[in-house]
Amino acid sequence: MCILRKTTAALLTLLVSIASFTGIVTASTSASISKKLSVDVISNYSSLLPGQSVMVSVKISNIPSDHKGLRSAKIAVSYDENVFSSEDNIRFDKALGKYIWRDDNFFIPSKTFETADYHIDNPYPEDFNPADGRKEVVLSMSALNSKMIDSTADEAFISFSLTVKNEVKIQNTLINIVSEGTMLQDTTGASVHSYGTISKQLLVGAPTPKRIEIVRGTISPSSDPFKLIVNNGYELNALAIFDNGDTAYVTEQASWETTDPQVIATLGRGSLQTIGLGNASVMATLGTMTGKHEVRVYLANAPELIEKPVVYYGIQTKIPNEKSFAAAKVVQIKVNGKTAEPGRLFDSAVFVPLRSVSKLLGVDTGYDSIKKLPTIDGKTIANCYTFSGVSYIIARNLTSLLGADMQWDKNKTTLMITSSAKKQ
Repeated sequence: MCILRKTTAALLTLLVSIASFTGIVTASTSASISKKLSVDVISNYSSLLPGQSVMVSVKISNIPSDHKGLRSAKIAVSYDENVFSSEDNIRFDKALGKYIWRDDNFFIPSKTFETADYHIDNPYPEDFNPADGRKEVVLSMSALNSKMIDSTADEAFISFSLTVKNEVKIQNTLINIVSEGTMLQDTTGASVHSYGTISKQLLVGAPTPKRIEIVRGTISPSSDPFKLIVNNGYELNALAIFDNGDTAYVTEQASWETTDPQVIATLGRGSLQTIGLGNASVMATLGTMTGKHEVRVYLANAPELIEKPVVYYGIQTKIPNEKSFAAAKVVQIKVNGKTAEPGRLFDSAVFVPLRSVSKLLGVDTGYDSIKKLPTIDGKTIANCYTFSGVSYIIARNLTSLLGADMQWDKNKTTLMITSSAKKQ
């Protein structure tokens, strides 16, 4: 089947420095200083665009290692309901009789907590005080098999998504732990009341970019003209670059124009259609800032179309064994703004779960029982690797297999994947 048209990454990361404005106190107790049991809100993001989704993670740090270590935790996370929305991230569960976070909008980022020794429920929404302008997300985890909640790896046990409302103006906001709805229990069943919390401060809204670059896919900006084939459709991105060097894709927020509609036509959201031979420019405007890039349209067999190969992330192909793969660094993966199962980073290559990513890209996978390999559109995927019963492919192969574009976040902890027109 044909893959869904690329949903341009308007929800991708805007990582704008917040050092220039006065911060809010974000820690009721500093766990790093006091070494006191602490419940922490963390995120890879510091700033967010209107309409952008953000993954919020929670971890419990400095857990006592003695016989009174933690057995269970119920944690309430509070956010400003005028800034964030969760409506698109939840569903009603008939069996539970309440709304819970959809499976594709939360995940367990740690291999430690994915085992049978722990049980983690879907987060669910609450509103403890309807008059305070805030809402809560309740998270639950319990240790099984006579185990304790272990934080020796200093890992978050859950991540869930919130979405910044489109009408939000530039402002500071805080995501924090609240005592109401939060309950920690040790291995004797006694409640643990002595703990600190660390909150997450964010800047929401969008400052004016320094400039806008128009790029193909996630390839770095270049002044070279785009060389395109006549009578074809293409997908472009508008990349906003800010004074401090941070970047964000603003493709869907930008308005698109062309200098010569007889050569190229813009269909909005970065979609481009080549109409006739010749040169023209495509422009993307966000607020008062406009980016412009030259486009040259040729016949299909024109020698000018020969391009040098593009080098993508993770060019090595060393394959891990089961043990080394399990120990590899966890990589968060978002597909068209939705959370996929996590991948692993091994020897500079990112391995992504084929079925989870394919599903979010709108592509059905199958299985060839004779060759014992997964399939896409009936074709077997030879370069596929199975660990613990899950099939993985190396991320750089997503472009040729699924027509997908990729982009790392600033800290290279989240691989963001967007779909594009599938290559025939």
